Amino acid sequence: MDSLVIANLFFLLFLGLADNQMIAALLPSLVKSFGISVSTAGLLVVVYSLAAAVAAFISGTLSDHYGRRRFLLAGVAFFAVASFAASQSSTLIELMVARALTGFAAGTLSTCSITFAADWFPYNVRGRAIGLISSAYFAAPILGVPIAAQIADRFGWRRAFLFFSALAVVTALATLRLPLERLNPQLSAEKLRSAVEAFRSFLMRGDTAAALVIAFLVSGGLVGFLTYIGQWLNSSFGLPTRTIGWVFMLGGIVAVGSAPLGGILSDRWGKRPVSIASNILLAVAVASVPFLPWGLGLLSAFALASLGAAFRQGPLTALMTEMVPAPQRGSFIAMRNISSQMGIGATAYLGGVLFQRSGYAAVTTLCAVMTAIVVILLATHIVEPQAE
Repeated sequence: MDSLVIANLFFLLFLGLADNQMIAALLPSLVKSFGISVSTAGLLVVVYSLAAAVAAFISGTLSDHYGRRRFLLAGVAFFAVASFAASQSSTLIELMVARALTGFAAGTLSTCSITFAADWFPYNVRGRAIGLISSAYFAAPILGVPIAAQIADRFGWRRAFLFFSALAVVTALATLRLPLERLNPQLSAEKLRSAVEAFRSFLMRGDTAAALVIAFLVSGGLVGFLTYIGQWLNSSFGLPTRTIGWVFMLGGIVAVGSAPLGGILSDRWGKRPVSIASNILLAVAVASVPFLPWGLGLLSAFALASLGAAFRQGPLTALMTEMVPAPQRGSFIAMRNISSQMGIGATAYLGGVLFQRSGYAAVTTLCAVMTAIVVILLATHIVEPQAE
């Protein structure tokens, strides 16, 4: 049963992540298709992340009462419809609306997938379990992004969204096998008051408030780095969309192999130390990428960045899920995902402006600084929880 849960949650998480990450590979095509600037195209990531933040708030809070499974089923079905709408878009406004709807669905999938995993697996093995599930973050560049890039290169970017709509339908059918979870029903009014108090306590406590800032910086720093690397590779080295997809695949291969290992080691050595070491590696690698010529050195730096991002994913997520009591877990993961999406939106927007004015090096400097601050906050504000 544990393997079934891991597999289901992996594919649910993979769906939204691959769909979001493929924008980096599609960015040159979208810029040309609509005749817009890179910063304007970056707004597609902004609206996606804002909608995902709203979805995290709604689904995370309500899933504490009604269960995660039904939100996962509803989210993946809505994702299929929204992706189909994106494939039919003929204007930038239509595409932005469709991407916002897709982001709303993806935000639900992300929040409830992680919360379901935290409910199902005890803390002493949660690093390994979430490490396996979180390898979806990096399987997306291996499978989703290259496939989307190949489809867009040969048939146009609209067919890439159509592909993800079909994939969502298949994933929805598989999700029907996800086991039922045990609910803890409460009166609606009581639940609402409890949620409000929980949100207030998260902001007042030093460690949970720091965790929310960490979520902002972690997601924003990584997505900002990835969103504009495709356009930089295209404009600096003349790489086509197809080749950019293969670059993402390289990083994904490294990351998929590393993510489960990071989770396993964190269960032995502690989630916090592994998270700190991984963020240090990521910050150094991200800062070095734009100063390297096209070739083995650049690909090696990108691979190291993927390694650092993968190693931290399971430990950091498992660490955050244990910082609050189980009945408040959905609400806290909701706030964590809201903070993450705010970080993505803010960094995507600011990164577009920086890219337009100062180049990709300015973007990676911002992302490296954000990642370095994560190291400081982990070292000064977060304490390793004790497994029950």
